[in-house]
Amino acid sequence: MRVLGNSRFKRFKGQKNTPIAISIVLIILVILFFISKNKNIGLNQNIRAKSEAVIYSLSTTVSYPVQIIKNGVDSIKDLKNIYSENKQFKSKQFLDSVSFQEMMTLKLKIAEYEKLLNVSKDIDYNFITSRVVADFSKKFNSTLIINAGNKDNVYLDMPVIGSNGLVGRVSSVSNNIARVLLINNINSRSPVNISGNDFQGILIGQGPENPIIQFVDEIERVSIGDLVSSSGKGGIFPPNILIGQIVNKYSNRLEVELFEDFEKLSHVRLIEYEILSES
Repeated sequence: MRVLGNSRFKRFKGQKNTPIAISIVLIILVILFFISKNKNIGLNQNIRAKSEAVIYSLSTTVSYPVQIIKNGVDSIKDLKNIYSENKQFKSKQFLDSVSFQEMMTLKLKIAEYEKLLNVSKDIDYNFITSRVVADFSKKFNSTLIINAGNKDNVYLDMPVIGSNGLVGRVSSVSNNIARVLLINNINSRSPVNISGNDFQGILIGQGPENPIIQFVDEIERVSIGDLVSSSGKGGIFPPNILIGQIVNKYSNRLEVELFEDFEKLSHVRLIEYEILSES
């Protein structure tokens, strides 16, 4: 019997019964608390004070790890916010850098146009560089919004070019912003040259689809791959601004693939020009 008792004690002792032990201690304290109600007031207060001290100590011991975990979670959240803000800052720096590079590329392209076309002898012009703030190029009513307006001497029908070719013209303008009607807009009609001055026609916007050229004399002589540029007729666009190339040919129209990708434009240039002499 004694051996059996010892084996039970050892089994109980060897088990992880810390939570059970704590529960037993709390039950004993509660029992002592009720017993003390039948004793004198001084003993009652003494037992109650000791019970409260033990309970406070136990609750503090239990809550301390919880508080540490909470503080750790808050610290992780703060660190995550810092990393997120740092990532956004780096992303903004990158975008600003890309925009600057694109603007410099645009300036170099304009200089290349001047050199290749040699228009400086025939046309007196100035440029206004503006940033694109909204892009609706994939709509049928294809437009861009730019952050230049009357205060920058922007006016209606002012020609707009990108780094690769003609973009469109200003269709409305306020003090601070302007709307650009793109050459692929369904309301756009632009006189163009095909293969230099060999053939002429009217470029008509088709919204999201490639624009077409109609009213071309001797259309059968036009070849796939021929270049398309502005003709200068109509008084809106200066001559010899590249637009695109012929990619499809039909009996009464030509399909043009534009050189300029409007969705990738971050900056454009608005041209103020005056023709000094006719070639």
